[in-house]
Amino acid sequence: MPVLTDWDLRLDVDAVLRGQGADPDILRSRNPRLVKFAEQALEEGLPLLKPQVLFETFKIESVTHALIKLSGGKRLRGNGLSQHLIQASELSAIVCTIGDELEQHASSVMETQVVRGLALYGVGSAAVEALANAACRQFELEAESQGMQSTIPLSPGMVGWPVDKGQPQIFSLLDAGQIGVQLSEKMFMTPLKSLSMLMGFGV
Repeated sequence: MPVLTDWDLRLDVDAVLRGQGADPDILRSRNPRLVKFAEQALEEGLPLLKPQVLFETFKIESVTHALIKLSGGKRLRGNGLSQHLIQASELSAIVCTIGDELEQHASSVMETQVVRGLALYGVGSAAVEALANAACRQFELEAESQGMQSTIPLSPGMVGWPVDKGQPQIFSLLDAGQIGVQLSEKMFMTPLKSLSMLMGFGV
């Protein structure tokens, strides 16, 4: 299965603050100290990022109300999926991760420096979101070069495709262990800063 590793994640301090669930403009005016922590966390965390994107592409053989049949005998089920994939002829299953080095470092820091640790977690959240966006854009551009259009990213937890149904389906299409990502019995991915999704392509 192909793994893409050449990613230039252009993160800034505002992205880190949003990764902590904060509004950058409000925080800059009310608590500039936290902005400084975010700046330091960005510098500290960037070298620990190991962005990887694993994917596999399948032909779509048929789409019915709640069942998508793929090449190789694979199946996907979900009412929410069918409406997005009805016009698609191909589908890519995708897992993105930034690895576990930053997560482990942030966890260690949290034991004694909570604010700094939270800022590092913000770096991780911003980084995996930027990675997923960059991956989607790359897949979209490749589809365009072949005269095809792309669906929006389809992730477990969307309407009509709950996490407990969607996550194991994506992981059945990919060997996510190839990039060190595992799925727990409670449907959490580890490393935590990982994202899974599907994208459909068609003319």
